[in-house]
Amino acid sequence: MISLLHLNKLIIFTVFFVFLTLGPVLGTDEPADIWEDNDEQSEQNGKEDKKDITIESPILSDSVEKIIIKIDEDEIEKESESVIGIFDPEENNFNLNMWSETDGLEIKKILKRIDKLKLSKLSEDLLFQVLFTNAYPPQKNLSSEEFLKIKIDWLINKKRIRDLETLLNTNPEVGKNSKAIKFLVNEYLSSADIKSACEKVSFIDSKVQNNYLEKFTIYCLINNDRKEEAQIVLDLLIERGLKDKFFEDKINFLLGINDKTTQKILDNDLLNFYLSYVTSDNFKYEPTDKTNTYIWRYLSAANLIQVNDFEDEETILSYEQAASQDSFDSDEIFQIYLKMNFNFNQLVNAQEIYKNLPNYKARGLIYQSILLSDNVEKKLYLAFLLKELFVKDKILNVYKAELSNILKSFNPSQIPAEYDELVKDHIDQKETTKIKFNNDILHRSKVIRHFLNDQEVLSRTEKDFKSVYKKIKRNKKYFISIKDIVVLDSLAADGVSLPDDLDYSKLSAELTVPKNLYDLANQNQIGLVMLKIVEIIGEDNIRNLDPETIYFLNKILNELNLKKIRNNILSEALPVRV
Repeated sequence: MISLLHLNKLIIFTVFFVFLTLGPVLGTDEPADIWEDNDEQSEQNGKEDKKDITIESPILSDSVEKIIIKIDEDEIEKESESVIGIFDPEENNFNLNMWSETDGLEIKKILKRIDKLKLSKLSEDLLFQVLFTNAYPPQKNLSSEEFLKIKIDWLINKKRIRDLETLLNTNPEVGKNSKAIKFLVNEYLSSADIKSACEKVSFIDSKVQNNYLEKFTIYCLINNDRKEEAQIVLDLLIERGLKDKFFEDKINFLLGINDKTTQKILDNDLLNFYLSYVTSDNFKYEPTDKTNTYIWRYLSAANLIQVNDFEDEETILSYEQAASQDSFDSDEIFQIYLKMNFNFNQLVNAQEIYKNLPNYKARGLIYQSILLSDNVEKKLYLAFLLKELFVKDKILNVYKAELSNILKSFNPSQIPAEYDELVKDHIDQKETTKIKFNNDILHRSKVIRHFLNDQEVLSRTEKDFKSVYKKIKRNKKYFISIKDIVVLDSLAADGVSLPDDLDYSKLSAELTVPKNLYDLANQNQIGLVMLKIVEIIGEDNIRNLDPETIYFLNKILNELNLKKIRNNILSEALPVRV
């Protein structure tokens, strides 16, 4: 491989070489013997660069045009490829060439399939690690730029704001993607955090031209009391062809050039809406179901939602729809319900009265009745009745968290038997972290601490294994399960000494690995193998996968020496948590 420094030296040497060769033609008095003093140096350079560079002397060929410099272009091209990511390859036992042998079309196909899945947390974490490990892009059918776009789009779709900022901080080239910067600007601006939104402007690559971001930059300069710079940027933008009377009017007002500005509220994008608000004398705005998601979020964050007319069904429904789409805070919906006026008779007989009310009012009535009731059975009945009313208008997402909170408020011992399973199904369960070891079963014993702790000492694992193995060996009825084989295979792969009398080869021989996965592993297509694994796990909790699947995933990961990924999977698949 030729370094850039070496290449520069080569170019200078070649120019100097040609200059000396052409000396007689340019009128020098005597021909120079350029070989006399440089034989030794030339011989040394020839040995170093023999494979990559060939220079055919014009003296020997009688033609300057026949100077030939042969450079290994593939190597130089690879050096110039963008390696953009967040993780160093060694963090997860990957390498820089994890995508090199894979056809980019295959990557795009499988990512398209994965995109249709609602990935489990483990699957999404694995996909994140794979996509954002620093590595060269595929050599065909997927350029560096296209691969980067796929990664940025994934972060945006998943709303992984912090990860996108990390990517930008560590890879300035990402600043060329205006979509990424605009996403971050709108996320912070819609949260009414103008300071953080303006900070994102620093990520923009100087070559990027994007009207929205440049207009926002002008506002940020004004907001930071750098009005002269703002004026210069505005002038340059107008010279380049910007024609936006609304924006110019607002900026001229903020710059102090004009004393008045239009009071028109423009809601075609968040920036124009924000400028409308900060320059308004008496701001009033009623959102609708067509209002931009970011504007809904800004209204909520800036406390600009004022619901005074509870008889306006269309307005309330638009708020409920926005909350269902996560554009509006669901808690605000329940605050609206609490402000609705119902008489004593309506609240006492809510189970019948609600049927004659508009849907949004019915929900308000039932919600107030739940909070007022002190009868456990009635309260449970109303809580699930309210769920049905949300389902009816396809906005259940608004109620999920609140339903869980209502159900958590009950003393478990007071819940009637007929509601017991229903309540459990609708309570958000926190992930349990405490592991219960069972030394009577190998794959649940203290031996699996080897996979749970990266710092686990091999000698301790061997000691634990001897202790557990002695116990299960005495149990004549014990049989080696598939999950036990998974543990044994992995311990052997990590160099743990297993007893000579422990022969599980016959059992493992009956288990198979899908041929396509095995072939990809043999071809060293590490990135594609990982995408396949993400797709296989998919939406499932790893604990719910059948043992055969756990086995072949583990087998492939051991073959590829991806032990950190393997441990992540085994730490979820094997332990019993309480």
